[in-house]
Amino acid sequence: MDNQIEKFILCNLCGSDDYSIIYQAGKAQISQIVKCNKCGLMYSNPRKKNEDHVDIEAGDPELILKRIYSGALRERVLKEEIQVNDYKKAKLYLQNQFPKHGKLLEVGSGFGYLLKYFKEDGWEVTGVEPSAALCRYAKEKNKINTIPTILEDSEIETGSIDVVLMMHVIEHVPDPQSTFQEVYRILKPGGIFIVETPCYDSLMFKLLGKRERSLSCDGHIYFFTADTLTQIANKSLFTLEKLERVGRTLTLDRLLYNVGVISKSKSFLTFLSKISHKLHLKKLVFSLNFRDMQRLYLRKES
Repeated sequence: MDNQIEKFILCNLCGSDDYSIIYQAGKAQISQIVKCNKCGLMYSNPRKKNEDHVDIEAGDPELILKRIYSGALRERVLKEEIQVNDYKKAKLYLQNQFPKHGKLLEVGSGFGYLLKYFKEDGWEVTGVEPSAALCRYAKEKNKINTIPTILEDSEIETGSIDVVLMMHVIEHVPDPQSTFQEVYRILKPGGIFIVETPCYDSLMFKLLGKRERSLSCDGHIYFFTADTLTQIANKSLFTLEKLERVGRTLTLDRLLYNVGVISKSKSFLTFLSKISHKLHLKKLVFSLNFRDMQRLYLRKES
């Protein structure tokens, strides 16, 4: 699918068109990356590809399901499965806030493994996921009900949800401020919104610059610091309860893949992939915290 476009946008946080170029198109990722001179928000501009959800919604569900069940997407499934362990702290936090649990919604629920984790803890869970194939997999494999669309089109009742989770999604959405406002609308008074995304006031970004792993993802169109993400939350009337710098559980195979991405060398990435396959490094799982991701706990005041 040819999704090449060129779309100029204003700063999502302050609406300004006054920016400085941080990386020209092709240096860090497919699009040029800029920084707003007024508020400091980093974002891709102009965008040179469709937002991810556009192409995801256009995918053939039958073909994608066939690939999942054949094992062709096993690495992606495994990645989501093992990273459920990264949310133990979030689960304990929510247990303390909601002893009787309640309704929990995940935006961008993928294969449904994180929702399954919370369902087993006693939550009434629902997912919103633009991939119809992943929604079917979540239902068939994990017994999770999901709505096959994006949040803004899901028609969830106002003030009906106790907790909203959004893990590594906000950096992909075309209008983060609108998404925050929609989350605020569907939450009950006193409800909690947990959002996690890469952070760009981290040591890793300062050291690696254009080679930083998350910056290289062409689907990432916003690049938040703790300050810019908190500003968007505040504009949507959320109160920041807690901010954590978190890491990831991953396989050694995935770590080597990330090293290959950082290298910006396709031949080196291919070499590492061959080494990983030969040594069966997918079986080695561990956790790392370079403090290059941020998790915000936000509250809608009663």
